[in-house]
Amino acid sequence: MIVTLKYFGSLVDITQKKEEFFSVEENTMLLSFLKSKMEMTYGELKNTNYSIAVNQAISSLDNTIKDKDVIAFLPPFAGG
Repeated sequence: MIVTLKYFGSLVDITQKKEEFFSVEENTMLLSFLKSKMEMTYGELKNTNYSIAVNQAISSLDNTIKDKDVIAFLPPFAGG
């Protein structure tokens, strides 16, 4: 399975990329597994507040990710 990872705002500075592809042999995986993998790859993510969206919907860590899903790592929002 291959998923697309997209980074926004300050998370681009941490990862030094706006987008990348992540491949695993499993057909599905939990979002929590992907989050752990990304925090091991980009250690500074562990100390950063961010949300994760799967296919443009904010998701909980127990959501299942499938092949070709688009995962967005989103910094905290501010506005009014």
